[in-house]
Amino acid sequence: MCLPYALIYQAHPVAKSLLCSGIIKPVPTINLLKPLVRGTLVSRFFFLTLFILCSFSVRVNADVYFAPELIGNDLDMVADLSRFTKNGQQIPGTYRVSIFVNNRYWTEKELVFSAYDNQEVGQHQPKDVKDNTGLQACLTRSDLADAGVNVDALAALNAITDEACLSPGQFIKNASTSFDFQKMRFDISIPQAYMQHKAQGYISPERWDEGINALLLDYNLSGNQKRSRGSTGRSHYLNLNAGINIGAWRLRDNRSWNEYHSRGISYSQWQRQQTWAERSVIPLKSHVQLGDLTTGGDMFDTVSFRGVQIATDENMYPDSLRGFAPTIRGNARTNAQVIVRQNGYDVYQTYVPPGAFTINDLYAVNSSGDLDVLITEADGSTTSFVVPFSSVPLLQREGQTKYSLTAGRYQNTRRGYEHPQFLQGTLLRGYTHNITAYTGTQLARRYTALLGGAGLNLGRMGAFSMDITQANSTLTSGDKYQGRSMRLLYAHSLNSTGTAFQLAGYRYSTAGFYTLEEAASQEMSGWRNQSCHRAEWQDEGDPLATKPCGNYFDLRQHKKSKIQLNMSQQVGSLGTIFLSGTKETYRNSRYARKSLQTGLNSSWGSASYSLTFNYNFANASQRPDRSAYFNLSFPLNTLPFMSNSQTWANYSINRDNNGNMSHQSSLSGRILDENKLSWNMTQGYSGRNGNSGSLSETYKGRYGSSNAGYSYGKDYRQISYGLAGGIIFHGEGVTFGQTLGDTNILVAAPGIKYTALENETGISTDWRGYAIKPFASVYRENRVALDAKNLDYGTDIDNPVMRVVPTKGAVVKAVFKGRTGKSMLITLSHNNKFLPFGSVVTAGESSGIVGDDGQVYLSGMAVSGKGQARWGNESNQRCDFDWQTVREPAKSGIISFNAHCGQGEK
Repeated sequence: MCLPYALIYQAHPVAKSLLCSGIIKPVPTINLLKPLVRGTLVSRFFFLTLFILCSFSVRVNADVYFAPELIGNDLDMVADLSRFTKNGQQIPGTYRVSIFVNNRYWTEKELVFSAYDNQEVGQHQPKDVKDNTGLQACLTRSDLADAGVNVDALAALNAITDEACLSPGQFIKNASTSFDFQKMRFDISIPQAYMQHKAQGYISPERWDEGINALLLDYNLSGNQKRSRGSTGRSHYLNLNAGINIGAWRLRDNRSWNEYHSRGISYSQWQRQQTWAERSVIPLKSHVQLGDLTTGGDMFDTVSFRGVQIATDENMYPDSLRGFAPTIRGNARTNAQVIVRQNGYDVYQTYVPPGAFTINDLYAVNSSGDLDVLITEADGSTTSFVVPFSSVPLLQREGQTKYSLTAGRYQNTRRGYEHPQFLQGTLLRGYTHNITAYTGTQLARRYTALLGGAGLNLGRMGAFSMDITQANSTLTSGDKYQGRSMRLLYAHSLNSTGTAFQLAGYRYSTAGFYTLEEAASQEMSGWRNQSCHRAEWQDEGDPLATKPCGNYFDLRQHKKSKIQLNMSQQVGSLGTIFLSGTKETYRNSRYARKSLQTGLNSSWGSASYSLTFNYNFANASQRPDRSAYFNLSFPLNTLPFMSNSQTWANYSINRDNNGNMSHQSSLSGRILDENKLSWNMTQGYSGRNGNSGSLSETYKGRYGSSNAGYSYGKDYRQISYGLAGGIIFHGEGVTFGQTLGDTNILVAAPGIKYTALENETGISTDWRGYAIKPFASVYRENRVALDAKNLDYGTDIDNPVMRVVPTKGAVVKAVFKGRTGKSMLITLSHNNKFLPFGSVVTAGESSGIVGDDGQVYLSGMAVSGKGQARWGNESNQRCDFDWQTVREPAKSGIISFNAHCGQGEK
C-alpha cells in the first residue's frame, strides 16, 4: 500500500491517487500541478520521491483519463475532476510568472489565469493561446505597452480601458501567448512590426525604485598589537560611513578615527573626510551632488572641491547603450535574421523587416575587434560584411550626449594651496560616421582653460582622439603665463596577429601651460609633502619617523610631455605577452620619470603562472629600481585525494634591485557551509630578512564579518584583528548585516527567520525575517532569492524569488510573503463520510486538495481557526470546519487529527 501522500513531502494528492491506486489509463507525465499558485494548490510537492516510493511504472506523453466509478463506488465521494481530463490542464488562479516577450526576459509579476469556459474569454481555446493548460492570462493594455507593444498604432486597442482583460491575438495578427506551467514561464509573441524599438537590456524607468526612507551606518574597525626589537605598540583604525535616505535624496558622511601608541608616543584623532548629498534626475538621465566632491577626469585632471555638480549618469542607460560601439547599417530583401559576431562570439541577434535597417544598441564588449555581420534572408540565402571597430575612452555613440557642470571651491588637504572658486563644464556628443566632438572649460579668478577635441573610429586603422587645451594662468609669483597642451590617444587591435594596442597616449605642453592645481599653489617651490622614509628600527606610523623624501617640486620645472603605452600580444598556446610603460619629462630639467612593466601571463592545465619585469626611475637622486617576479597558482582539487577541496596553492619568487631573492609559499581556501570562512597561510624566506610567515582568517556571517591574523618576521611579531558590517534603521526596525554598498536591498520576509539568500556568502534573514543584500546594481534588475529548500515544516513562501531595480544610493525593499505556523494532516468528514477525493480546502492563506480517505495537508497553520472545503460549484457541494490543536507535532513535524466539516453557507 502506498504511503499517505501528505507524508511524502507534500506531494500533490491527485498525483498520489493516480500513481498509487493504478486506476488511470494511461498515466500522465510529471505535469499535473506546481506550487506558486495562490489560493488553489498545496505549497510544495516532491513528485519524484512519490514516484519512487510508490514503485509505479509511468508511460510518457499520454493523456489522462479519470474514471470516477473506479475511484469509488459512490460517485458523490469524487469531486469534479474534469479539469484534469486533458493532459497538462491546470486550475485557474493567480500565478507569479516570469514573462518573456519575443523570447527575451521582460519581468516577473502575478497574472490572473482564467479557464476557457469563463464567459469573458469564451468556451473554446482561443487561437492565439499556444499551450494546453486550459488557461488564459488576463493582460491589460498597460501590460502590452510596458512590454514594448506600440499600442498607439493599434486603433482597436485605443477603445479598451486599462482595466479590461484582453489577449494579444484579439488585436494583433499572428500574436500569441504560451504558458509553461512547470517553469512558471509565460511567453508573449508579437510581430516586430507592432513593437516599439527598445535597446537590449532596456528597463522602463517606471520600474526604477527610489527605495525607502532609512538611516545607514557602515563600520570598519581594525587594529593590531606589535612587538618589535623589545618594544611594543598598538594601533587602531575606525572608518564610519553614515547616511540618510529620504525619498530620492541621499545624504552621506564619511569619518575616520586613528589611535596609535608606541615608544611612549600616543595620539588619537578624529577626521572628517567627506560629506555630501545627492539624488538622481531621471528625466535628464543625470545625477546631482552637493558637498565634498571630485570632478571627472575625462578632459581635465581630477580635482577635489566643495560645491555642486550635475552630470550624465551613464548607469541609467542599458548596457547596450553604454560605452562606444559603432552604428551598423544594412539592407534586407525579406524578413531576415541579422547576427553580429566579434572575435568568433555572437554578440547580437535580431530580426528585421525588408528594407534598410539600423543597429545602434550593440554591447560594447571589447575596446576593439572587427564586427562580422551575417544577414540570413527568409529564403535561406545569406550576405555578410565586416565593420571594423576600435574605441578610445572619449568616443560616444551616434546621437548620445554626455555632459557635466561643476561650481565650487577648490579643495586640497595639503598645505600651501589657495582655495579659489571655479567653474567647470564638459560636453561630448556622438555624430554619424563614428565621430565624437567634445569641449570643456575651467574658469577661476586667476586661471582659465578652454579645451576642444574630436575622436574618430578609423575602422581597420583603429581609433584615436585628439584635443588641445589653451590655459591662461597667474602664478603665486604674480607672473602671467599662457600655454597649450595637446593630447593624443590611440587604440587598435590586429585580429590576424593577436596584437592589441589597448591605449597609446601622448601629451605635450608648451612652456606656459599650467593646470588648475598648479595655479592654486601658494609657492613656487618647496617640499609638497612631508612624507617619510622609515629607518629600519622605526615602527610604521611613528610620527618621529617623518622626514622629507624627495617629493620636491618647482613650478619652473613643470611637466613638459608624457607618453604612455599599453599593449598585448597573444603567443599561441604560450599565453599573452604584455607591455605597459610611461615616460614623463619636465621643463628646465634633464631628468625624466620612467616606468616600464613587461611579462607573460599563461596557464597549463588548471595551473596559472605569470612572469613580470619592472623598471622604475622616479628620482634623480636615486638609482633606477629593477625587479623580477614569478608567480604560480593552482587549485588542489585536481589531486585525487582532494577532489572536494576548495583550496589553492601559490608560490612566488621575487628579485629586487640589489639582487636579493625572496620566496613565498601560501595555501588558501574556504570552508564551512556557504564558504563563510576563508583562510590563508603563508611562509616566506629572503636572504636579507630571513624567515617570515602569517596566518589569517575572515568570517562572513549574518550580522557582519570578522577577521584575525598573526604574522612574524625577523624582528617582529604582530597580531591583527578587525570587525566590519552595516546597519540599516528603517520603519520596521533595525537590521544588521555585512558591509554596505552604495546601493542596498533590504530583504523583508516577516516570520521567515534564519533563511539563507541564494548566492550570497553568509547572508541570511535574522530572527525577525530581515536581511541586507549589499552592493546592488543600480538601474539593473537584481535577483533576490531565498533558499527555500531548507525551510522548517510549517513555513512556506508564496514566491522565493523577487526582482528589484534600485536607483543610485537607494535602499530598496524586497518583500517576501510567507506563512509560518503548524503543518497539519487533517482527515475531514462530511455527513459521516470522508470528504470527496479532489476537494479543494482553504484555511486562511493555506490551501490543499483532498486525497483518499479525506486527508488534506496544510502548512503555515495557526493553532486554531476556520476553513472551507469545496468539491463542486453547487451550494450543497461545500462545507465549513473548525480546528484547534493541543497536541505536539510528531517527529516529522506534522500534527494529525480528524475534523468534521458541516454544511457551508448558501
